Amino acid sequence: MTSSPRFVASRTLSGLETVEMDGRPVVEAYERLRDLLRRHGGDITSLFAEPVISHSNGAAPARIDWYTTHEGPVRSLADLDPPLADALRRRIRAALAALAPTLRDPDGGAFASACLNLASPSSVLAVGDAPLFVDWGLLPAGLTADDRGRARHHAEVLHALAPDDLPDPPINRDDWAANFKPTPPSSPAGPPSPRQRRSAQPAGSAVTVPILAAAIAAALVALSYVPGVLIFPQPPQAMTVEARAVQTAWLDGLRQRRETLAAAEGFACPKLRSELPTLVPQSPAGVRLPANAVAPPQARASLDAVDASNSAARSDASGTDGLVDRLERGTVLVLAGEAAGSGFFVADDLVVTNRHVVENAPALVIAGRHTGAVPATLVRMGESGTLTDFALLRVPPRTGGRPLTLAPPGRPLTPVVGSGFPGLYLGTDPTFGRLRDGDAAASRDLVPVLQTGVINHLQRYDEAAVTLVLHGAEIAPGNSGGPLVDYCGRVVGVNTFGRTDDRLPVTARYALGSDGLAAFLTTAGVSVSLDPRPCDLQATARPEATAAAEPTEAAAPSSPAPAAQTAPRPDARPAPRPGPAARSPAR
Repeated sequence: MTSSPRFVASRTLSGLETVEMDGRPVVEAYERLRDLLRRHGGDITSLFAEPVISHSNGAAPARIDWYTTHEGPVRSLADLDPPLADALRRRIRAALAALAPTLRDPDGGAFASACLNLASPSSVLAVGDAPLFVDWGLLPAGLTADDRGRARHHAEVLHALAPDDLPDPPINRDDWAANFKPTPPSSPAGPPSPRQRRSAQPAGSAVTVPILAAAIAAALVALSYVPGVLIFPQPPQAMTVEARAVQTAWLDGLRQRRETLAAAEGFACPKLRSELPTLVPQSPAGVRLPANAVAPPQARASLDAVDASNSAARSDASGTDGLVDRLERGTVLVLAGEAAGSGFFVADDLVVTNRHVVENAPALVIAGRHTGAVPATLVRMGESGTLTDFALLRVPPRTGGRPLTLAPPGRPLTPVVGSGFPGLYLGTDPTFGRLRDGDAAASRDLVPVLQTGVINHLQRYDEAAVTLVLHGAEIAPGNSGGPLVDYCGRVVGVNTFGRTDDRLPVTARYALGSDGLAAFLTTAGVSVSLDPRPCDLQATARPEATAAAEPTEAAAPSSPAPAAQTAPRPDARPAPRPGPAARSPAR
């Protein structure tokens, strides 16, 4: 839980290392930094963004989300016009000058000064007109053991921002004692020590820094052609134009939403009820599904609150069940050695997940509220690559899981729900803690985390016969392999990876489309079909009206939508090879 309400940036720790002081990464001690800076008053505390750390539970690197109390547009220092950039530098220089006594304090100076290690020039942001440090307490990998490289790094990142008498940030207590000349509490502060970083710069650094920057740029361009690397650098002007375009589109969307909600204030109550589903995404808790497998895909939602007891009673009486219940029965936690991810049933004894969740795992177990903890065996994996990142597991039959049917990837603005077990949430779940400690019975209390959103965009890769589904349902490491379903409870994609932007608080969330999953299951000898019928999302005025109407609609004739069944096929063909795509697993 963060006390700063505004999200501004997100970083993975791939290619970075944390700076430690007294055996602990300084970025993990934000409360100590906050308390230390508050004792000195002023606005110094707000200079540092508040981190929320998501430790990796698999192959994906750990991630830090940064938050602040500042309001206003978020811009990189490099994107500001020169007058605004100069004003921001002056504010930072004044804040660091005010911080100088704290940095030389024998009690907390070593820790506070270590926090000034910044990962890159993009670590300096402007939020409105206020300066903000993100990625503090971090350095590029290898620099903590490279004194000269670290000096060049600070020359590029910090020198233009800090007062001339401020030494380079330390990486340990000895480094701090040598450079910062701590001031004894009983004596007044002496004259400032010479700026150590300038002596650390080799002769000719004015030439070395541009050469080094050109070499780094060339390396980043080369990396952008390596599959699996999420770096697509562009010329500075192109990045600025792109950033402004995204920001403009974002603000336009908020403006349109505000105008729509303002217009709703004039609706009469009956009209408001009929228009509300188009204004506010409905909660999955109120969605009712036909229990009859041959009924048309239909999801009816009540606009009134639905408590659990009423929901269960209507399920028995009307032949419907809830979307939440169906996802709890269909989604499972996949434990793969030391790693974990998500999965879902496509048949009574078959579970789908991502390849990167189970690859090289010594043992496999699935766990869920209705299945308990049961062993699983690997049946088949897709070919190596982001676009074929599928795996099929076999579990004992009649474990209690309920297969989910498949539907085409859908269309933009289709409401969807992501179901899974993200490590960010499980880290505070006592049920998962018991399961992790060996209490298998805890699996009966385990329920998936549900996140709602809409489909934002579809990207079709014909070579791999798969569609990437970009959507707005929040996913994180641990969601990998979990289903993305429409409000009729049908799988439209498999949550697989996410991408973040270093310049804007934007996260892109990707699911591998159900078309690619169907092709993979066919090669594994599993017969599946995609239900092409649109999901009929309806809203009624009262729960009683919903309950009265559902039995009639559930009995409506329609062609069946078959669930997945095991059926070996002699003409099984290998999975198509993927085209290039960026990958950052959500595992």
